[in-house]
Amino acid sequence: MFDLRKHQYNYFYDLVTVVENLIPEYICDRLAARVNGVIAEDLVDHVKHKALGTNAVSDLGGEYDHHIFKGDDIRAHLPELNVIYHAVLPLISVITCADAVVSPYPVSDINIKAYPPGGGTLGLHYDTNGITVLLFLTDNKEAPLRMQIERSHPSKKDPWIETRKIYAKKGALVVMQGRKTLHDSEPTSTEQKLTVVYNYYERHDTYRHEDFDKFVYYGVKPTELA
Repeated sequence: MFDLRKHQYNYFYDLVTVVENLIPEYICDRLAARVNGVIAEDLVDHVKHKALGTNAVSDLGGEYDHHIFKGDDIRAHLPELNVIYHAVLPLISVITCADAVVSPYPVSDINIKAYPPGGGTLGLHYDTNGITVLLFLTDNKEAPLRMQIERSHPSKKDPWIETRKIYAKKGALVVMQGRKTLHDSEPTSTEQKLTVVYNYYERHDTYRHEDFDKFVYYGVKPTELA
C-alpha cells in the first residue's frame, strides 16, 4: 500500500524518500537493454572529467565518469521515459507538497546516467533544480547514492552530518531535495548502474546556473556567480 504520509515525512525530515516497485522489473530490463544498445553504437556522450567543479555550480570538484543521455537522446531512443516523466508529476507534487512543474530546460529535463563498471561515478554536489527524482533501471549491491544530511538538536552542542546510502533497486523512484543535501554516486567496481534523472522545479523557481550544463556534460570549468 502506498503510504503518502510516510513519503511526505521522509522527504521533509530525511530530504529523501523511496517509492519502490513503481516500474515492473521486466520493463526495466528491456529499457536497460536498449540503453546499452545505444551506448554500443556510440550515439551518446561519455562524460569524463574531474576537479572542475566550483561554488558557482555547487560542486566540490569531484570526478565524473558515465555515459549521459540528454533530453533529446531520451526522446529519440527511449520515449517511454518521457511519458513517465509527465505521468508521475502529480505524484511528485503530493509527496513534496509543492506546485511542481516539469523542467523548462530540454537538455536536462530528463537524463540517463549510465555508470560503467570499474569506476563509473558522479562527484559530490548540490543540485540546482528544486526537486530531484531518480528512477533506477538496475539492481546494484555497490555504487550507492550517498547523501550528507545536516542535523542539529538543542541537546547537542554542535550540529553533525548524517550519512545515508541508497542502493539502486529496479523500478524504484527516489524523490530528493537535492538542493539541500550534498550527494554523489559512489564509484562502481564490477557492476553497471543505470539511473534515469528526472529534474523538476517549483512553478515559482526554475533557476539553473547558465554554466551548469556545460560543466556537467562537457567538462567546461564554470565561471563564478556575479
